[in-house]
Amino acid sequence: MTDYSYEQHDFGQQNKVNLPNATAALVLGIIGIITCCCYGGGLIFGIIALILAAKDMKRYKLEPERYKEASYKNLNAGRICAIFSILLSVIFILIMVWAVMTIGIENMQNEEVMQQRMEELFGTQ
Repeated sequence: MTDYSYEQHDFGQQNKVNLPNATAALVLGIIGIITCCCYGGGLIFGIIALILAAKDMKRYKLEPERYKEASYKNLNAGRICAIFSILLSVIFILIMVWAVMTIGIENMQNEEVMQQRMEELFGTQ
């Protein structure tokens, strides 16, 4: 009698795929950090990265065995970068609003008046 049994291989990571938006979320999160001082640029990139990360997080939680773990780690790093870029952007925007309200927009356009205003606020060195 002939034995037709065959060896079964565990392909593990070979059948798994990357999360579709993991790389995009990571790249947008990094760009958001870089552009956080560009008057809201980091906020825009950060929000987009956070939305993409949230979608892929849901996908991963539904079928974790389908996706690569490295892809999930990239997604998590992108999510963290996105949150960080949003926080930095909000802080920068609040500082700019405070500066405009304290110094005044017309004074910010004149270097001498702005320097005088800054010395009044923070003292002379």
